[in-house]
Amino acid sequence: MIYITGDTHGDILRFRTEEIDRLTADDVLIVCGDFGMLFYPKSDRTGQNADKMKLDELAQKPFDLLFIDGNHENFDEIYSYPETEKYGNTVHKIRDNIFHLERGRIYNIQQQTFFTFGGAYSMDKYRRQEGYSWWCEELPCDEEYKRGAAALKEVGFKVDYIITHTAPQQIIRQLGYTPVSKDAELTGYLEWIMYETDFKKWFFGHFHEDRDMPLSEKCNFRALFCDMAVINDGEG
Repeated sequence: MIYITGDTHGDILRFRTEEIDRLTADDVLIVCGDFGMLFYPKSDRTGQNADKMKLDELAQKPFDLLFIDGNHENFDEIYSYPETEKYGNTVHKIRDNIFHLERGRIYNIQQQTFFTFGGAYSMDKYRRQEGYSWWCEELPCDEEYKRGAAALKEVGFKVDYIITHTAPQQIIRQLGYTPVSKDAELTGYLEWIMYETDFKKWFFGHFHEDRDMPLSEKCNFRALFCDMAVINDGEG
């Protein structure tokens, strides 16, 4: 089965639960951004050692652990890992069972197709330090936007599931928030995808809420933080 959860922010305790312990080699767990297990820069040896211990622990899990990037990520670290092919497309390989799903790609996981698009704007950027706790790559570049549009066009704008970190503007408003201008390009892009693409369900993190949000009978969203959604035989 495929399990999906929200932001973990480097909290290894999120992976030491009875629910996680029940997962087997037949399962896949996907994190909707702000994975945070590769957060500290090389200048912080203590932090890097802590990250390595967490990743080594997660590498002992029997299942594949996949994540998209959020905004609270060290992109220098993520991008330093080698690219390889997994689930039918390009990923960053962190460990033998840990992979970063890139922006604007479609993956085939257990016979289900997933369009992934990470990134978001950090509202707390003002109190973060560039290159240590904040990276400008948190927002997508033109190449990633174009890659995502081309990938969806190639499959006729039809996928089984969409996984993003932030959400389309309409969904953000439904959550009770006002979309911020700093990532209007990204949330507007996701809004375009929402209207152009046929999908079963859309999962996202970022807002630290667990909530089902059906926009219509054929357009379902789920905000995830600590909950784990389950996809079994194509049902989310």
